[in-house]
Amino acid sequence: MTHRRCAIGLVLAVLTAWPALAAGQGRTLSAEDYLDRLHGLWLGQVIGNYAGRPSEGLYTTAWPQGAPDSILDWGFLDTPTWIGDDDTTFEIVHTGVLVGTPDPSPADLQAAWLTHVPPNSHYIANRQARTLMDYGQAVPATGSAARNMHWYAIDSQITTESLGALTPGLRGQAADLAGRFASITNEGYPVHAAQFYAALFAQAAFESDPEALVEAALDVVPRTSRTYDVIADTLDWYRQDLADGTADWRATHQRLHDAYVGPASHGRYRNWIESTVNTGLTTLALLYGRTEDPARPGQFVPDFARTVEIGVLGGYDNDCNAATAGAVAGFILGRSGLPGQFTAGVTDAYSLPVMRDVPTDWTLAGLAELSLQAAEAQILAAGGWIEGTGSARVYHLPDEPLLGPLAERPDPAGPAGLVGEVLAAGGTVGVSASLPRDNPARDRENLQAIIDGVTDLTYNGRLPYWTYDNTDAQPAGGDFYQIDLGRLAAFDRVIFHEGDILWTGINADPRLDEPRGGFFLDLIVEVGRDGVFAPVSGLSLSEPLDPFSFFQVIELDFDRAIGDAVRIRGTAGGTKEFTSIVELEAFGLLLVPGDANADGLVDDRDLSLLLAHWGQAGPWEQGDFDANGTIDDADLNLLLSRWGSAPPVPEPATLALLAAGLLLRRP
Repeated sequence: MTHRRCAIGLVLAVLTAWPALAAGQGRTLSAEDYLDRLHGLWLGQVIGNYAGRPSEGLYTTAWPQGAPDSILDWGFLDTPTWIGDDDTTFEIVHTGVLVGTPDPSPADLQAAWLTHVPPNSHYIANRQARTLMDYGQAVPATGSAARNMHWYAIDSQITTESLGALTPGLRGQAADLAGRFASITNEGYPVHAAQFYAALFAQAAFESDPEALVEAALDVVPRTSRTYDVIADTLDWYRQDLADGTADWRATHQRLHDAYVGPASHGRYRNWIESTVNTGLTTLALLYGRTEDPARPGQFVPDFARTVEIGVLGGYDNDCNAATAGAVAGFILGRSGLPGQFTAGVTDAYSLPVMRDVPTDWTLAGLAELSLQAAEAQILAAGGWIEGTGSARVYHLPDEPLLGPLAERPDPAGPAGLVGEVLAAGGTVGVSASLPRDNPARDRENLQAIIDGVTDLTYNGRLPYWTYDNTDAQPAGGDFYQIDLGRLAAFDRVIFHEGDILWTGINADPRLDEPRGGFFLDLIVEVGRDGVFAPVSGLSLSEPLDPFSFFQVIELDFDRAIGDAVRIRGTAGGTKEFTSIVELEAFGLLLVPGDANADGLVDDRDLSLLLAHWGQAGPWEQGDFDANGTIDDADLNLLLSRWGSAPPVPEPATLALLAAGLLLRRP
């Protein structure tokens, strides 16, 4: 796929903080216009949401095998009351928090959820986060990959995105605000998607062109994030399409599908509610819904109907995608600027179901007023000020601070530990497992990936390797993952970077509904030599195995053991009895001929061991460095060639001692 890391021309000033600047000149919003925009945001959001509901999750293929045009029916516009779902209800709760607490802490966010979000009332990562709170987990652990099994999903980007409209013209502040709320349910690249949308809304207060908005909002996304890739790729494909003179959104939909769902995705597409593909589809809807403003030749604005239509027809979680895209278009155009078919005779009544201790009956105008209250607090916190009173109020915005350094997580250049040492020395390392697969095109089947050095998957979107084969029985002796160094080493530690689980049901509680697998119930370490393995002694684990903590990093320390291979082995858990792994690292000392006692030095101690077993059949530890079955002159020569730090010849006194010893020990 194409990556626009340089072409997009990002300008990121490397600063240590967001500097507070004096109020700027010329960046103002009237309360009347701003309120109209917020009203348009809420109306655009519910229209997009309703437009996609009938086909939500039904179409998850590439065009033209996907959704036909006929699935979009505007008949819902005569609904008497808009009924909210997770695309809007969480944002009402979040906006209410910001009215009373403009700078919320994680504890504030958790308190709001415990107060207003009933258990088992929502879905996917939202549901898991709320359940985790009842198990004693605190924000942001409730959204972490280690605790929330749906951390990769779309939740945070559909429950926080419009918070960016509360920080007009301030992309960094918008990204920070969205990131706080997003961390309740998600981690890594899905949070970046929420921050991208928030920055886009913030920029939309002063920019109407969807293409320019996408480019400006991308500034807040780490370049090492999968979210950056999908947005940048979609923008690239759109521009290539325009250059070709076609402007065919279906062609770009096909490219998006191929790269992030189909053949080139490395199997990283999870399901239709994941973050990445839906972020790309929402970006696609915004770009291809772009049209020239008839009142301003050469300027571009969203075509509201077309934007929502493409958001729906793109498929996947399309009620969410159309809701976000419709909200952006509605915010840019304002309610007064929306086409008459979406305002004339269309209800303003909104009902907020499910949530607790929140008024049920609203109007969209009332939600706009609530948003305006929250926005005023954000504007003041940013260093802006409010002039005038009532509907004549004018908001003066500060200059936008330069964007500070983003928290990047680049993949390591290579593996750590003994694997890295062997490869650096020009050697080769083998890897095997109880269920070995060697398919580089699919992460779940790419066993080589467990020794590539990549241990964090929250940014890059990679999936762990697993031994899942859809059966209910594991191999005799349990699952194992093994590293073959091709040379002897004194092993004393391995680090197991665990993978994820496969849940029983997407909204299931793994404590009540046993997962299908992905974890070990117990774990030992075995060191092998010439294909024969034995358990190590003195084994200790840095933390206990926990089936409800995912991506555990467990250090397994043990007494030094010499061999050419090491593996972890244990009983696979879950109903399908399989395990998963991100990385296996081995540590210790690569042995060199002559280092019989494996202390990293070739010295008198090693010589003494060799002499004590001269002419015998012994292991490496007694001096058989060439493994020919006898400790003899060849082994002695190997020892001498590695003597001390300045080989190859020992001092005369040592040679004399050696000669005397040999005379005594030779037959």
